[in-house]
Amino acid sequence: MTTTMKIMSFAMLLVLLFSLDVVVEGSDSSLCCNTHPKFGACKTYQDRKRCNNWCRDGCSNKKGGFCKRVGRLQQCHCYC
Repeated sequence: MTTTMKIMSFAMLLVLLFSLDVVVEGSDSSLCCNTHPKFGACKTYQDRKRCNNWCRDGCSNKKGGFCKRVGRLQQCHCYC
């Protein structure tokens, strides 16, 4: 009886973890609240303007974005 209960608990835990993974994976498609290394360089004023416009056009909140320092690089980050 306890072995069956352990197996069922483990199976339910796996189902829960996989369902959470799907939710997180689905939210990654949004630009909002994320840093985007794929945007490219964020070195000049023009890059900062381009990042802001890109985030404004791609986010439902229309707040824009900024060049965030990540280590020694700067990457486009969209506001929440």
